[in-house]
Amino acid sequence: MTHPADPPGVAALAEAMLDVPGLTRLGESLLSDELVLFPVRHHSPACALQLQRLFAARGPSMVLVEGPASFTPLIPALTAPEAQAPLAIYTYAVLQGGQRHAAYYPFCDYSPELLALREARRLGIPARFVDLDFVQQLRFSAAHDDGPDSGGRSLLDERHYRHSRYLAELASRAGCRDHEELWEHLFEQPAPGLALEQHVANVAAYCALARANASSEELMADGTLAREDGMAARILSALSERRRGDGPVVAVLGGFHAVAMPALLQERRLQAGRFPQAAETGVLDAADALIRYSFERLDRLNGYAAGITSPGWHQRIWDLLQKHERAGVAGKARVRQEAALSTLYELAAQLRESHGVAVPMPALAAAYEQALGLAALRGRSGPVRDDVMDAVTSCYIKGDADAEGRLVRQAAQRLMCGERMGTAPPGGAAPPLVRDVEQRALRLRLKLQAGGIRRVVLDIYRRSEHRATSRLLHGLALLEVPFAVRTAGPDFVAGHGLERLQEHWEYAYTPMTEAALVEASVYGMTLPQAVASRYAAQLQRLHDNGAADAAAAAGALAQGCVLGLHAELPRVLALLRQSVAADARYERVTSAAVAIALLWEAREPLEARHASELPLVLGAAYERAIYLATASASDPAGGAAGSSGGGAAHDAQASALMRLRELLASEAGRGLDAALFWNMAQHAFRRHPSAMLRGAAAGVLFGGGYLDDAALAASLRGHLEGLLAPPEAVAFLRGLLSSAREAAWQLPALLESVNGMLARWPEAEFIGCLPELRLAFAAMTPRETGRIAEAVAALHGGQSLGQLVHHGVTERQLQANLALSQAVRTALEQDGLAGWGAGHD
Repeated sequence: MTHPADPPGVAALAEAMLDVPGLTRLGESLLSDELVLFPVRHHSPACALQLQRLFAARGPSMVLVEGPASFTPLIPALTAPEAQAPLAIYTYAVLQGGQRHAAYYPFCDYSPELLALREARRLGIPARFVDLDFVQQLRFSAAHDDGPDSGGRSLLDERHYRHSRYLAELASRAGCRDHEELWEHLFEQPAPGLALEQHVANVAAYCALARANASSEELMADGTLAREDGMAARILSALSERRRGDGPVVAVLGGFHAVAMPALLQERRLQAGRFPQAAETGVLDAADALIRYSFERLDRLNGYAAGITSPGWHQRIWDLLQKHERAGVAGKARVRQEAALSTLYELAAQLRESHGVAVPMPALAAAYEQALGLAALRGRSGPVRDDVMDAVTSCYIKGDADAEGRLVRQAAQRLMCGERMGTAPPGGAAPPLVRDVEQRALRLRLKLQAGGIRRVVLDIYRRSEHRATSRLLHGLALLEVPFAVRTAGPDFVAGHGLERLQEHWEYAYTPMTEAALVEASVYGMTLPQAVASRYAAQLQRLHDNGAADAAAAAGALAQGCVLGLHAELPRVLALLRQSVAADARYERVTSAAVAIALLWEAREPLEARHASELPLVLGAAYERAIYLATASASDPAGGAAGSSGGGAAHDAQASALMRLRELLASEAGRGLDAALFWNMAQHAFRRHPSAMLRGAAAGVLFGGGYLDDAALAASLRGHLEGLLAPPEAVAFLRGLLSSAREAAWQLPALLESVNGMLARWPEAEFIGCLPELRLAFAAMTPRETGRIAEAVAALHGGQSLGQLVHHGVTERQLQANLALSQAVRTALEQDGLAGWGAGHD
């Protein structure tokens, strides 16, 4: 087969490269009395249905399935009666050098591979996986994007279909959006009415088209050729075990591989004994495990790499197909008509019950009629997924499809996806990490039995065993294991709630917890190993990003202490020193300094008593922050961010200024040189190009006693009553109130200047500055707002409103007075005197 650089059209391809007789011979070569090479599209109900019919008609003697051979011991658990799909086999490998790789092999009820394995169990015939082991696939593949932090890859990746130019051209000519709709158009909806041989020939032709675009170099680079060579060797081995007169060996392979297998088997028969060999690479750890899976993770729309979009829709189709097959009822159109109607009905019910969106019966009927009409117009015997979704868009959405229709489309996509969650059979072999976590949790008196959500309160300041429990729970959170949620208590990483002495957690050990622990096994065999590996990977990412984010490095240091990884502190401290020196963002370096100070003060519960370098690193971060703040105040571009108000960047810098002031007042900040801060604040007050930051510096100096009332009042009048543009004047006021809100009622000149400024402004200017004015007073508490209101009222000669809340009045008296007021108002309106009573309620 050749691989042209510029492929011809599909018709020319069928005539020249893949002529019809050639395609017919290819399909026939897949079916023989000795061997059936059954080509499938992973998670295809059509392929599963035809495979089910093949088992009933041919009585195979052995079943072979594409998938790593190391998965074979898991077949009994995978096909056990207690096992409920969707499920997945999770595999991982840790190679020398610390490279970690992980992958998933998912199954659902209509996966042809799972159906074949279940049929083999029912018939009592041998079954095995025949692909290269995951480690071998890694060795043959030139590049990997399957690290555990990437979410792992799929071992059923079908990228060759997505990238095929021939299939894209065929989809375009068939009026389909993409190869997914093309597949459902050509295979899923006609499958129930096709003979087995015709179905196999059609799938073979489709997959041959996809393969026509793939060059030998590409297939060698991604490991496809090596995998196919290995599968061919195992198929021949299985054939050698077959006795004369037995049924055929059935090999269930992805169609992309199946179409190449007849020629490869013939070649291998001439070169017996050859098996693909890869350069030896040390494997530190590798394992496979069966875990529960979900339709949400399986759906291509959620980023899944293999399978068919909307697994819930195809589960609905599969269930109806099985119902009709058992009843012996023919009629491929009826299955899809029932699926479309039930989907539209359930969607209408969900929209009404969960979202308050009414879908009247005429709209439902119109949607059903439109789905049938679209299918007929597009040459289909029954609706496919896109026909139903188009009908929903047309009949269920009122208004713009991208505005009002978003909720409806999201609900439809969720329904098409499905919410099914699988169940793995009990008693399966679990990786060491699962057992290690269970043993540690039991030693710490955490209850892992079923029984709903439990609660635990940890006194981390006084009890060492509670600190150990806290580290376990934080470690599981780092590994993204759904087990526990901290509902209250100090957050040493974010710097919140540090006045609290206890941590409050809610936890529950569920099947999802165990599944996530299996997936986290790629990081280590024990919880400390796994947590340390995941933490080390985070540190490496910080280092790879240039170690220029001091706040992130300080957060990593705090997280390491929370996790109990004190052995990592020297490395993290070195990274933190490097980040402080390299970071040019004043607010981030300030955040780092504050985090270091909090960590030093909390060294007792975090057991970081040996981090003696912290005060030195704190001093370096503090001095670096002062230097950057001073440089920012001297930079003419320092006021360029956003408007003269400064935008988010200046908000962050103003906040950093106040955090530095708080740092100096803390226990850890007592050893710092306060003169550096006050000199910097004076410099910012006099020279910073941003009016907001000049105001923030003025407030800091006023609160610290370095700026008296007269000087602050003079500066305030200069900004508010001078020649500055109104937005800049308001920015100064906002900065001042952000750092010294007490000035609003302690400094009469402030409200007088604001009053004069507002009196001078035309209405358009006032409306333009109103958002900034609101922000200036937004942080005030209700009590502070009341004090300001009283001062403003006094400024205009207003009198006190007196007591606003009268506790001596009962609710009944209040209601009676309100009723009397309403009666008087009604009487005045009837006499034409409604205006007379206005303002006298």
